[in-house]
Amino acid sequence: MERNVELSVVVPVFNEADNLDALYKELCDALHGLQYELLFVDDGSTDESYARLAELHARDQHVKVIRLGGNFGQHAALSAGIERARGQAIVSVDADLQCDPHDIPKLVAKIQQGYDVVSGWRDSRKDPLLRRLTSYVANKTIGMVTGVRLHDYGCPLKIMTAEVAKKLEQHGEMRRFLGALVVQVAGTVGEVEVSHRSRVIGKSRYSMLRLIGHYLDFLVSFPTRSFQIVGVVGSVMTLLGLVSGALYFPLRFLANLPLGGRFQILVFLAVFFGLQFAILGLLGEFTTRIYRLVQHRPFFVIKEILE
Repeated sequence: MERNVELSVVVPVFNEADNLDALYKELCDALHGLQYELLFVDDGSTDESYARLAELHARDQHVKVIRLGGNFGQHAALSAGIERARGQAIVSVDADLQCDPHDIPKLVAKIQQGYDVVSGWRDSRKDPLLRRLTSYVANKTIGMVTGVRLHDYGCPLKIMTAEVAKKLEQHGEMRRFLGALVVQVAGTVGEVEVSHRSRVIGKSRYSMLRLIGHYLDFLVSFPTRSFQIVGVVGSVMTLLGLVSGALYFPLRFLANLPLGGRFQILVFLAVFFGLQFAILGLLGEFTTRIYRLVQHRPFFVIKEILE
């Protein structure tokens, strides 16, 4: 069953003043014929981004501007816009012009088929090889943790229903991992291939060190499943070690096997390291649950809204 879509487009902005006019024109062109609103979220920009956004707001009633009281990060800015979106469907897109706004109608068409979330898939990325390899590892890890296999979790071009967006508000600071979180709260998830362009103006805010840090942060704070996997691996190693040891000692006497061989060392190591992994998994689950309970700081602070 197809649903009538009224669209909100959320754009996090941090020091993208030189891209905003071109982005605005492409968005208006791509959304022509649709009922839409544009929500630009200024994430503490230090250039002329906010002034440019205020100009767009003054001349176009479709434009809403949300100004945060500091630089809270891309996902916090996205969350601020998503919370204030009024559309039946909500699109997210970056302001760097690497994703083509003209792909938005493809996402709309896909979600009209009944999906809760549709993610873009940058099949031909224009990023350096090391960046693409890092994303490949992250996509595989997130897919394993969430149980939802997507080609491109990091694609900023996504669409979700208002119902999914409402569920996200309940997860507080866990929205720092929005790409993984949104597929977990959604019922059905789809993908659409989208084009990807080289960045012409400005530079990426995500250095390799920051990407690795974000990846490790995801592993230790987002899912308990990663710790469950460690715990299961440890339990299996321990079980195999104990079973192997139990079988070895009778065979040693029956077959006159030598004492202190390599097999005995492997059994000992399997049991020892298996117990370590099992304990680590258990402690990880407790730590993650405590972490979730004590997070009371605001995810973002809004300074001003132009609407």
